[in-house]
Amino acid sequence: MSNLPDEAFRDTIGTVDESGKRKFIFPKKPSGKFYEYRKWVSYFLLAILIANPFIKVNGNQFMMFNILERRFNIFGFPFWPQDLYLFVISMLVGVVFVILFTVVFGRIFCGWICPQTIFLEMVFRRIEYWIDGDRGAQIRLAKQEWNADKIRKRLLKWFLFFLISFGIANVFLAYLVGSDTLFLMVEQGPIHQASNFIALLIFTAVFYFVFVSFREQVCIIACPYGRLQGVLLDNKSINVAYDFVRGEKEVGRAKFNKKEDRTLTGKGDCIDCHQCVHVCPMGIDIRNGTQLECTNCTACIDECDTIMESVGLPKGLIRYASEDEIEKKAPFKFTARMKGYTTVLLILMSILSECCF
Repeated sequence: MSNLPDEAFRDTIGTVDESGKRKFIFPKKPSGKFYEYRKWVSYFLLAILIANPFIKVNGNQFMMFNILERRFNIFGFPFWPQDLYLFVISMLVGVVFVILFTVVFGRIFCGWICPQTIFLEMVFRRIEYWIDGDRGAQIRLAKQEWNADKIRKRLLKWFLFFLISFGIANVFLAYLVGSDTLFLMVEQGPIHQASNFIALLIFTAVFYFVFVSFREQVCIIACPYGRLQGVLLDNKSINVAYDFVRGEKEVGRAKFNKKEDRTLTGKGDCIDCHQCVHVCPMGIDIRNGTQLECTNCTACIDECDTIMESVGLPKGLIRYASEDEIEKKAPFKFTARMKGYTTVLLILMSILSECCF
């Protein structure tokens, strides 16, 4: 993407060390304008996610995807096997919308809307910061011997993580078998609802494993969307991007020196503080350009703006921008490819509307 000479970073990922072993990420606790926006968006989406399977519309569960019994409810409307074509068209509308959204705004879905990111960053990590402390404290705790203090913190954290994983599993099960069946299981006990109870335990174990250990590896290894963005993005897509033109200038990055005028020395505005790397939940360096691991979470934007403000330099060194905007100062344009996806989306939506009404 950029004019940076060293492209060796593309041969590895930020969560694997030189020996090929997993490198656990200890991101710095984010703060700033975008993080506050993300918190409110996350809480709103969490409320919707948790409430959906327990809301009834005309006696129908608001959202349900009972694959075994082939019963589907979407927005309170029941879909049966003979309505499969409607379900397929609805899924196609969703897929094309996500594709169009990615072409225009990059992987913003992953950082702001994806349940995996919301639960990890806004629930589990916030508990982790509360118990273990910020980045430095977490690194020291990880290296610390197993004394009473470390055992107490680990047991408390793992217990809370298990309770939340169990709660998420209950909600997930309500989507699959229906909230009425879930309440019936609570009323009758696990013996009379053995199959559902076993499924609940399996879901709990999966969620617990993901949020305690697997974490960002879901986005890198398991989720296909990260790879999908590689073929969807182009120079005109808006991403969380580092302004390498301003950050590098003629001389390149350099540590901050309050006694010098960087406009005269030709040094870039990037003071090479690595705070954008430390705050990244994926462990990448955004200054290397667009990368598979980046979820557009904006943590690096907030952190860089804070640093720029503290040293008296303009904000926006890392910001939402396209490569053409950074390199060529070109304004955003709705390209022919974007128009094509929009046309397909409108056609599918019109077909769905005709089939439903």
